[in-house]
Amino acid sequence: MSETNSEPQAKKPVILVEDLSLALPIYGAKPRKRGAKTVLAVGGTLQSLGRRSSSVLALDRVSFTIEDGDAVGLIGHNGAGKTSLLRVLGGIYKPTAGRCEVRGKISTLFTNAIGLNQNGTGLENIRLTCILMGMSKAETEAVVPDIVAFSELGDYLELPLRTYSAGMRTRLGFALATCMNPDILLIDEVFTTGDRAFRSKAKARMTSVMRNAKTVVLASQSPGLMKEFCNKIIWLEHGRLYKSGDAEDILEDYANRHAGEPKKDTSDDD
Repeated sequence: MSETNSEPQAKKPVILVEDLSLALPIYGAKPRKRGAKTVLAVGGTLQSLGRRSSSVLALDRVSFTIEDGDAVGLIGHNGAGKTSLLRVLGGIYKPTAGRCEVRGKISTLFTNAIGLNQNGTGLENIRLTCILMGMSKAETEAVVPDIVAFSELGDYLELPLRTYSAGMRTRLGFALATCMNPDILLIDEVFTTGDRAFRSKAKARMTSVMRNAKTVVLASQSPGLMKEFCNKIIWLEHGRLYKSGDAEDILEDYANRHAGEPKKDTSDDD
């Protein structure tokens, strides 16, 4: 009789971040004294970049590891660095210092449809994005009808993206991102945009996508969404890692810290 190893296999890390910093230059701003730094109630640290410009230290020596199968929520005040971190993970921003290693195929779901060609038509963007994500021509053509149907953009898909409203671009970007089967899915505040009907439809779609994705990193102001989908939380404050760990524990600490503050409900905003 052969013996079996009942010990659970260790998860493999798919995202490794070590001492990561990101400074974003502010062009045209009034020069600040060399070495001067200001920490505000919101946003990253304002600092001197040189004689003619300043910068925001959006991320400051952040370190963490995300394992295969994790669903990680990013929380923090507006300007804490959540979106900046997602864009570094997605390869949109290059870190100023430190290390960021991502292992696996990434799909990004950002509200402003970063990466789409504004001069290309909706259909051209659909096909190009699918190919860039590593899909074959046959796989691309198989998902086009679903993307077209979900976006509900109709004849607008024959027009250049520059003619689209912000809501139309969001619809197309959402439909594209959720048609993929990525190893890692990065999501930034997707449920707070679009009209009420689209938000309801999008949330139902994301429920399925997030449960099927291998690893998810989600930035949101909704504790309910975090509790439903995330097993871990990364809490950022002024671009720094304030706390990370089990979702239930961190969300309780976060709620206690912000108890008494007015709550903004975006569920019925149009």
